[in-house]
Amino acid sequence: MPSNTFLNLPEDKQTRLMDAASREFSAKPYNEASINKIIQEAGIPRGSFYMYFQDKEELFRYLVRGYVDQMLMVLEEALLREGGDVFAALRTLFDYVWEKRQEQSLGGMGAMSAIISRNGGMQRGALLDLLDSGEALERLRQSVNPELLDLRREEDLDDMLAVLLSVAGPLLYAGIEAGDAPGSREHLDGILDILRRGMAKDKDA
Repeated sequence: MPSNTFLNLPEDKQTRLMDAASREFSAKPYNEASINKIIQEAGIPRGSFYMYFQDKEELFRYLVRGYVDQMLMVLEEALLREGGDVFAALRTLFDYVWEKRQEQSLGGMGAMSAIISRNGGMQRGALLDLLDSGEALERLRQSVNPELLDLRREEDLDDMLAVLLSVAGPLLYAGIEAGDAPGSREHLDGILDILRRGMAKDKDA
């Protein structure tokens, strides 16, 4: 997380720095991205940068976490539109990510797509790792319709959401990757259908 000094900056100054970071990390792999270029474009002294962030890694993680949080907000909105159906909402999120991944606007999925495509070594689970899992589950819990799920224990809802996010995360990552081969949506549909119906065969059937 950035320092309170950064968080207390006027919004336009925060935006200027994050826009410069988004452009640099979208254009170059992480190892080649230049802090000097970012701060020059943002118009801030080098010393000021290190009052905001410890290093390039902290800036990168904060930037990417913003995109991950954006996806979470889209998922929350999808849950509201889908009547709390988490399976339908995950499909809606995938479609949103796939549609927006070519847009080049700063702060959008196009920038996120470029960052991921420039950093092929980024682990697919790394996106979810940037979320506060407890906060994410709390936010989603409020939007999911429990009547659509087979809940048998008090902790079942959180466990089900955790499983769905861990399974859907890599497929969402594939949807963000620029130039990804078609078929990811169908793969997601298949996985979600398996999870919806359950994996164990009814012995009495």
